[in-house]
Amino acid sequence: MGPNHIRKYHVATSLLALYAAAMATPTHAMDMPLNPSGTAAITDAGEADHHGDSASDHGKVPAGVMGATMVGAGKFMLGYTPMFMHMSDNYIGSSTVSPQTIVTTIPSGMKMGMMPVDYRVVPTSMDSQMHMFHAMAGITDWLNVMVMADYQKKTMQMTTFAGMSGTRVLGSGGATTSGFGDTTVVSLWRLYDDGMQHVHLNLGLSLPSGSTTQTMTMLSPMNMMMTMRASYGMQLGTGTVDLLPGLTYTGHMRQWSWGGAWRGRFALDNNDEGYHYGGKQELTGWGGYTWVPGVTTTVRAAGSIEDRIHGADPLISGLMPGTNPAFYGGKRIDLLGGFEIAGAPFGLGNTHLSVEGGGPVYQDLNGPQLGHAWQLTAAIGVRF
Repeated sequence: MGPNHIRKYHVATSLLALYAAAMATPTHAMDMPLNPSGTAAITDAGEADHHGDSASDHGKVPAGVMGATMVGAGKFMLGYTPMFMHMSDNYIGSSTVSPQTIVTTIPSGMKMGMMPVDYRVVPTSMDSQMHMFHAMAGITDWLNVMVMADYQKKTMQMTTFAGMSGTRVLGSGGATTSGFGDTTVVSLWRLYDDGMQHVHLNLGLSLPSGSTTQTMTMLSPMNMMMTMRASYGMQLGTGTVDLLPGLTYTGHMRQWSWGGAWRGRFALDNNDEGYHYGGKQELTGWGGYTWVPGVTTTVRAAGSIEDRIHGADPLISGLMPGTNPAFYGGKRIDLLGGFEIAGAPFGLGNTHLSVEGGGPVYQDLNGPQLGHAWQLTAAIGVRF
């Protein structure tokens, strides 16, 4: 092939590449916010895409979805994700039970002398909030790294019953723990992307920076205020290095978007207190519709399964169900809905705001333990 033919060949292939890129560019560009577990979720927030700001639209993803997008090489994303959760009603399996039932029918496993003692302090509700701050960097188009830290506050309300047995209520009160939680470092590996569909692998670690030695003060059945190590659910961290694998698929066509994700969390060893949380897996799927440029609504279903706590902290003990490692974990199905507003169509650049809320339609818990009532998650992000 002569020099002229070579030049013509390069010109033709360049024109074909430009035409293909133009045909692949969607009507509405996307940006991707970071979300609760140290990973990311897609939203419509700007002109950037997975390959460096060429506006490849991979659909809008609910604010509560974990690890659903990537940024291009040399790009950065900063995000703030607050999450609020309310828990109420005690469950054994899929049935609710009253505090009076718990203190008269569930053995505590403790004894006073030779006599077994019933549970005497029962949680009635719990509110938790988590404020997550995260940053993502595009090392290459196919490899991203993200780091997340969070600040937590947990408040639990409890009812104390008088004496070592019976259903006479002595009083009620609350306890609060707060502080920084565990730190998450996640890598995201792009496996496939054709402009309409995208698949990537998540692989990360949760590092034990959160406290596992928090204390709380409660009213004892003998009408005294006692300070003791807080129950497992009131601690701020796991105390373990946890493996965080995941797989994400997203897609879009015109105003429609959809996707699915699998996430896992598995402790690699016991913590210094002698226990680790059971393995947890979540499978979620969602759909979205963009009504006008920059405004999208989403619906999502999520199912999760979590094993009980293995081992025990000898300093977490007492006459409250939350001190029993067997009363953690279970199965749950949640339905959630939300919206996302992108900044670009409104002249606010590569910014976004997304909100999602919902609650369980089914839960089967290793109880007695408090069930989930509702959760609300927001995602605010900016891309550079």
